Amino acid sequence: MFPYCSSCKAKKNLCGLGYCPIIQNVKQAVPSIRRITGVEETDTPPGIFVGSYGYPSVLAGPTALYQRDLFDYSRDRRAMSMEDIISTNSNVYRTATSVNVKRPDSSISEYILESASSTKNFEIEFTANHFTARRMEDGDFFETPVGSTAMVSGLRVTGNPKIPQIVDYLHEDPYVKASDAIMKLYTKGFKPEYLQNIVAGGIVGLKNNRKMVPTRWSITATDDMIFKQMKQEILRYDWIPEIRVFNNTFLGNNFQVILLPGPFSFEMLEQWNRGSLWGQGSVAIDYEGTRGRTTYASAITGAYYAARLSAVQYLKTIRRQASIIVIRNIGPEYYSPLGVWVIRSGVEESFSKPMEKFDSTQTLVKEKQFIIPETRTKSRILKEQTSQRRLMDFNE
Repeated sequence: MFPYCSSCKAKKNLCGLGYCPIIQNVKQAVPSIRRITGVEETDTPPGIFVGSYGYPSVLAGPTALYQRDLFDYSRDRRAMSMEDIISTNSNVYRTATSVNVKRPDSSISEYILESASSTKNFEIEFTANHFTARRMEDGDFFETPVGSTAMVSGLRVTGNPKIPQIVDYLHEDPYVKASDAIMKLYTKGFKPEYLQNIVAGGIVGLKNNRKMVPTRWSITATDDMIFKQMKQEILRYDWIPEIRVFNNTFLGNNFQVILLPGPFSFEMLEQWNRGSLWGQGSVAIDYEGTRGRTTYASAITGAYYAARLSAVQYLKTIRRQASIIVIRNIGPEYYSPLGVWVIRSGVEESFSKPMEKFDSTQTLVKEKQFIIPETRTKSRILKEQTSQRRLMDFNE
């Protein structure tokens, strides 16, 4: 294992090998149920996968199941064990057809729409022309862990997808921006895991601007769109009256969420420990102030946006503004990639746990044990809180 695996996460090729041996080993540990050949009738979970290699000409298609009745795919993954989640993921493969994201033909658009929009399994049929156990981009496996790829032709929907009426309505409306449509669906209770398929399929948005979006990008884009809309409301709220700290452990991931009185800012610290998926690594940090980010959170990547969304959702719920620090410490129990939904769910669940309160940043730093000890010296928000004085300080 290279010393920079925790920084690369199978995406940056820092080792120079051209592939990720860690992800390759994970894939080999989860055997394919069978090779897909010839005419196939099966179910889609539902969902789609849009690749990014060669953009704008990419491979895209609905995901499919090896065994239709192996698991109930409507079951909440947060209630499942890691072993069950891995087994569920290993039962999924993707069908792929070469498409131009800006100009998909009408038949592809039709099945992409149905596969991305449906909220239940439905039957599809296709001819598998080629099957491969490797993906063209190993980094995709970390954020959206599904199995192998079947290059297909003649794909058609033979079952009955269940598309919510509001999704169908927004798809038919050519004048609603994608960000507004996604936010409207989010406020109606649709989860980001569902909405990322809507974004990937180019289902909503201004008619002339619609296009398919690679799945890896659509996950971050969905989290980011919802966050930016909620942030505008958060900035109008009063600050929280005291420091609040929440702790949670979820699937081998330890979370510590700290809310401090002050204008909105967000910071995330992350460290992988020995025995975890990427092995021992240094502390990664990404930060933004009230004005937001102008560059991608390259140190922590998609986990940053997932954590930020859950934290801001809590602020919206309590109608308060705060400076937020999310600390994520990953232990050996997290030995396989499951997707950034783990971070989104882990942070969200933190706010249902018992809350600790502190009356000052100095007391917090002195008395609280951080799950990443370097937080005391590396956190930008803590430094700002302890070194900067505000107007209200002079009124005391």
